[in-house]
Amino acid sequence: MATPLSGHVLSSALDTLVKKPLNQADDAALVRAAKVVWYSEDDLVSEVEAFLSLHSDELEVRRAGYLLERFTRFACVSDSRVLETFWALKLFLRSTSRLEVRSEVATVPLRKRRDELAASWGLSEGLGLKAQTLMPFQTRHYEAEQHATSA
Repeated sequence: MATPLSGHVLSSALDTLVKKPLNQADDAALVRAAKVVWYSEDDLVSEVEAFLSLHSDELEVRRAGYLLERFTRFACVSDSRVLETFWALKLFLRSTSRLEVRSEVATVPLRKRRDELAASWGLSEGLGLKAQTLMPFQTRHYEAEQHATSA
């Protein structure tokens, strides 16, 4: 397999993240990927194109698509960045078929609940508790620092 293209931070981080089950994700790569989606001005479509040019494994593509969509669910991401992420996600949807999911949350016991977004991507795993790794990077204080340094 080819190595990720230089200069594509998100593509490189996703390359690291999709190799293992998401609940075993590398914390540094997870934070890098989230910060690119949330705070950078990198072109997400070109990042996704770079990632997809190097990955044909359907499981890896599904994991990456799930992660990008999951990042849009955090309150710290701007509406315009969510919209740009959705444009990038369309590239994933062309690469893999998205599965329809029946909502069974109400009938499933609490300990047996699953990540419905992950299931909609055809995955049996989600981020789980790894999402807590991202908490320090989604505060208003951290967001203000990011906007101040990019200005």
